[in-house]
Amino acid sequence: MKNIIKNTYIKEVIYILIFTVFFISIGKLLRYALNDDTESYTRVTFHEMYEQDNIDVLFLGTSHCMHSYDPALLDKALNLNTFNAASSSQMLDGSLLILKEAAKNNNIKHVYLDLFYNTSYDVHKKRTQMTSAYIITDYLKPSVSKSAYLLKASGKEHYANGFIVARRCWKKLFDPSYVIELLKKKNTPEYKNFGYKYITHENSGYAGKGYIQNKPQVKNWNFFDTWGWLPIAPDTFSEDYKNDLISIIDYCKENNIELTLVSAPTSDFCLTSVGDYDEYISWVRKTAEQNSIEYYDFNLCKEEYFPSSSEMFIDPVHLNQYGADKLADTFAKLANGDVTYNEMFYSNYNEKISSLKPAVFGVSFMNEYDSENNVIRNCRIVTNKSEQLEYKLTLISDNGEESALRDFSSDIYFVLNAADTGKVRIDYRNTEGYEETGGSVLLDIPKS
Repeated sequence: MKNIIKNTYIKEVIYILIFTVFFISIGKLLRYALNDDTESYTRVTFHEMYEQDNIDVLFLGTSHCMHSYDPALLDKALNLNTFNAASSSQMLDGSLLILKEAAKNNNIKHVYLDLFYNTSYDVHKKRTQMTSAYIITDYLKPSVSKSAYLLKASGKEHYANGFIVARRCWKKLFDPSYVIELLKKKNTPEYKNFGYKYITHENSGYAGKGYIQNKPQVKNWNFFDTWGWLPIAPDTFSEDYKNDLISIIDYCKENNIELTLVSAPTSDFCLTSVGDYDEYISWVRKTAEQNSIEYYDFNLCKEEYFPSSSEMFIDPVHLNQYGADKLADTFAKLANGDVTYNEMFYSNYNEKISSLKPAVFGVSFMNEYDSENNVIRNCRIVTNKSEQLEYKLTLISDNGEESALRDFSSDIYFVLNAADTGKVRIDYRNTEGYEETGGSVLLDIPKS
């Protein structure tokens, strides 16, 4: 009788194992046929991460980090093997997961965790868009940590898509042309060997070891964007954000990994617009001091170490190649001890921005809708010396015709309608009318 029960039990276990293997195999097959990841940066990034002989220095963070720290330059400057494991919209719980995975196979000496204020409101269970989580878990090897992350990173409604990748694109199964074209792209040496063909283009793309390189430059503060419209509010930072940061700090201490908190440069357009960036700096500094770690915010750099220039950026928050090159030089000088902290940085952002001559950095805006559902664009001129300047506004249509929006006024607010397209020219001068302190910026109006 015991043998019968034992044999029955063994058969059941075998059946379960067979079913599990079959289920996983079908899932992988459908994922390959349905999910287009040919242009995924993290697919190649994590493959390269697993291929490293040893990672000495690891960078973690959002796309802000991806565009800022170039391992090709930092390897030479630091004489260490650096790796940028950032990803688009990477939240701190994702950073911790990647850190744990990287630490399994590498003797990591130093982690630089890049902090960007915009992620500090993140609440795990309120996440509705899970792409930033999936682009991490889809390409990390199976582990208990990865499964725990997927269970904790969102609400139950996202569990199926998190664990069954093919489920996200199951409707594509009924589109033969899509499947055929995707299989053609994947059945190439470039895709199979994790080449850069699909993720590198003429002016932008993947440049190796997690770094994203971009050549376009924003000329003459041509920023007309929603970034910076809402102020920073440290009192509303989420408990998840705070707890995840402490978890990373604790993990590094427990594993004898030196941790430094950093913030790569964000445009003065963005940080001046939010108006109270020093509150974020103060909050991070307090956390760093309480845990006996360093915090370097490169937004506080003096002009000779990182200039206040829109030409270092591709948009309000991402550095281009020229900005990343300059940051690598600045970073190395600090890390190698060639320059002291006090020599390189201002004590706070207000001190830095006040040291610059009066300037207009662009326009921040937010769309609203009137009773007839027409777009009303509320606009705010972004400047470091609003109390000293007055502004004249001119609308330039798509065909080049000019019409006055407003004569010189110290009011930094104005309104555009949905029908207003083309460009806005802002001429500015000090409130006494002296031209030598003035200037002009020409901004492209984004489409509604």
